[in-house]
Parts: sequence; C-alpha cells; structure tokens
Amino acid sequence: RNQRLVAASLGLLRNLCGNDEIKTNLCLGSSSSSSPSILPHLLRSMQLHPSTALIQEHGCGTLAAMALRRPANARAILDADGPRWVIVAMRRHKSNVNVQRQGALAVRNVVSRLLRDLPEDKNGAGAAAGVASVGNERSSVRDAFLELGAEAVLRNIAGRHQGSVDEAYAALRDLGCTVSLVKFNADDLQKKSNQR
Repeated sequence: RNQRLVAASLGLLRNLCGNDEIKTNLCLGSSSSSSPSILPHLLRSMQLHPSTALIQEHGCGTLAAMALRRPANARAILDADGPRWVIVAMRRHKSNVNVQRQGALAVRNVVSRLLRDLPEDKNGAGAAAGVASVGNERSSVRDAFLELGAEAVLRNIAGRHQGSVDEAYAALRDLGCTVSLVKFNADDLQKKSNQR
C-alpha cells in the first residue's frame, strides 16, 4: 500500500513539473512560502523502493522534468547525488522501457542544461584560468554520470530498447561519448529481402 501511495505521489509531482515555476519551487524550495525542496524526499523514495518500477519511472521522469530548461534545478539534482539514483534505477529495471526512457531523459536534461550555458573551449587547453575552470566544470558534470557507469547503461540497456534508443543516443551525445545512430526504413528492408 505504501508503494502505491509513493508511486501516485511521484506521478503527481511529475505532472506538476510540467510548469517551470512550480518545478523550480518543488526542486529548490520557495523562499516566499517557506516551502522546502522536495528533491531529497524524491531521491529517498527512489532509494527506499528500488525494486518498484513505477516509483523508479516516476522518480526519473520527475528529475528529467525538473532539469528541463532550468540550470539551477539541474545543478541541485547533480549536487544531491541524483545521477546515482537514476543509474541505479536503470540498472535495476533493465527490461522496463519506461524506466530506461525516463532515466535517459534525466541524464540528458541534467547534462545538457548544465553544459549549455558554459562557453565553448575553442582553444583546446585554454589560455586563461577562466577557461580552465569552464573545462573543469564541463568535466565534473560529465564525470558525475560517467563514473557511475552511465555510458555502459545507456549503450547496453537503454539503447537496446526501441522505445528509449533516441533518448539514450541524445544522453550519450551530451555526455561527450562517441555515438552513431543508424536508422532504416522498414519498407526498404522488406524490398531488399524480397529481391534475394
């Protein structure tokens, strides 16, 4: 019964996070109403119910929605060890395409939102200390996921599901991993098969 309540609550939070102002207040807390952040509770729910796929799907989906278009939210998720619980969920629910899709979206949204606002390092190693700190920030964002094994999870689990392959590709790309996406037309494949 507790798991159903947690899943329903996370599902509600996930839907509420479709609104930018609401998701920021939920993720960071609201100073105007003295409301605390729900982020620690969301992550704790994922920790307490690792075998419940619906909780993991809604947890990853809520994190993905919170990070979308909101760099401060993405930073809070990163700082709260959110990447760890996304990767744990994806590893634990290898055959659940919904968990894989939402997990890949969470990885992509956190990484891309944090890296998007950093200036590009066009000089390679960089000439000034400011450029070096940007490079360090870029590395720390990516490493938060890569050190947890995100590349293998995205390639070997999420990338093998038709319903999450595009999200896995985008997450790998934003993590800076070498990746290629091959698409084919089923009609063309059938024609070639008939020609043999």
